[in-house]
Amino acid sequence: MVQIPDDIAKRLKACTSLPSPPPVAIRVIELAQNPETDLATVADTISGDPAIAANIMRIANSAFYARRRQSTNLRQALIVLGLNATLTLALSFTLVASLRKESLKGFDFDAYWRRAILAGTWGKLLAGEFGRRDAEEVFLAALLQDLGMLAIDKVAPEVYDGISPFQLEHARVAQHEKTQLQTDHRAIGAWLLTDWKMPNQLAMAVQHSHDITAAGVGNDLKSFVRAVAMSGDLADTWMGQRDEVAIRRAGLEAHRNLGILPNRLAELFDIIGEQLPVAENIFEMDLFNGDHLQDITDKAREILMIRKLHTISENRILKELKNELEADREELQEEASRDALTNVCNRRYFEEALTREFETASQHGWPMSVIFVDLDRFKQINDSHGHRAGDHMLKAVAGLLTENLRDTDIVARYGGDEFVLLLPGLDAHAAEQIAGRLVGSARGRTIDGADGQAVNITLSLGTATHDSSGAFDKPAELLAAADQALYHSKRNGRDQHTSYEAIEAA
Repeated sequence: MVQIPDDIAKRLKACTSLPSPPPVAIRVIELAQNPETDLATVADTISGDPAIAANIMRIANSAFYARRRQSTNLRQALIVLGLNATLTLALSFTLVASLRKESLKGFDFDAYWRRAILAGTWGKLLAGEFGRRDAEEVFLAALLQDLGMLAIDKVAPEVYDGISPFQLEHARVAQHEKTQLQTDHRAIGAWLLTDWKMPNQLAMAVQHSHDITAAGVGNDLKSFVRAVAMSGDLADTWMGQRDEVAIRRAGLEAHRNLGILPNRLAELFDIIGEQLPVAENIFEMDLFNGDHLQDITDKAREILMIRKLHTISENRILKELKNELEADREELQEEASRDALTNVCNRRYFEEALTREFETASQHGWPMSVIFVDLDRFKQINDSHGHRAGDHMLKAVAGLLTENLRDTDIVARYGGDEFVLLLPGLDAHAAEQIAGRLVGSARGRTIDGADGQAVNITLSLGTATHDSSGAFDKPAELLAAADQALYHSKRNGRDQHTSYEAIEAA
């Protein structure tokens, strides 16, 4: 479950005025989790609540689900929508109805729902761009992404005293919340959804709703989370000043993270302008002025259609924004490519780099070398001096390797006590010189053991080179050759280096 401070969790559980899922919503969740649920069972559940049934009929016949033939009864509507979509939309209606029961004092309730409906509509549309078949689930997650704000206003209304949450950047609002509560509305919203036993992907999307890169999210949910995060950014763009910089920022982020080109985003603004009145009607809310809808769609089309992506870099302000976003993206990518213990590259990053450099070297006829590195008797050191000493040794070796290589070389922890080095542009002779230097440098290093006794470090290395005289067909073959040379070093007494070329020549 998402972690929030204990005192906040206690306040949420003790708050009697905080809405919770009504019985029909709980029944809908149960049906959604049962793989044997059929159309008849869903129809019986939906028909038991006339308001939900009416909404299901209305949405099935709306522009959201344009069909040549209108649905005249609930069964037809369910066939049009499908089981999963029907259950998700029914859950949306029941939760929205529950959350709207009581207006909040001192909180811009209309602004909250304006952003929620905007975000939900954008989320459904973006999910369609990805080709996802769970657009309704994205719609619900986007709709509920600010749920934590309603909870904060209930249990700690002082947090929003003196500020207008929907007139500030959402990231600034979250930072203000953290200052006051040591958590923010994203974490609280995800906690509530988990406590309500909502599907995990909804809680995950709400928790990461400010992170359009979806860092740390599994590949199966990345596009889901990104669509929800982008829906919030686009809702803010619509609700904010709607100036050129904000719209271009949205275009840049949509392109970088979702692959949506500016011209296509302009078309989506037009579609949103048409679908928002539909969403208002479905949820029986009157939130948007028709003239304002046309104004923002016209402005977005003008900015995004006329200016192609490459002209963004010609604008000084947007160039700075582009660089800032790229720096943030690179920082996240850098974190994902590092081994947590040693801070050198991880295996996944190394293998990607090896493939890239191998192709480049083969294409241009350039040499490149790989060195496999193994810590001698590492298991014995771990057993005798403890895992903490082993960790110290791994860090020390990582530092030693980094110090002795160029900035263009790659040092990676391959697994356990093995490191691997990628040396673009270096031939076999240069690789052997480096290997000899590393073996010699290691002999002069020690770490403190569990009893304070110095523990010596020695290394075994194997080198292999891909060049015109010793070409390999695949990167994996080059790596296997370096590994073979390493084991030759270990079999022959350790604390030494061996080249694959020397083994082949013997």
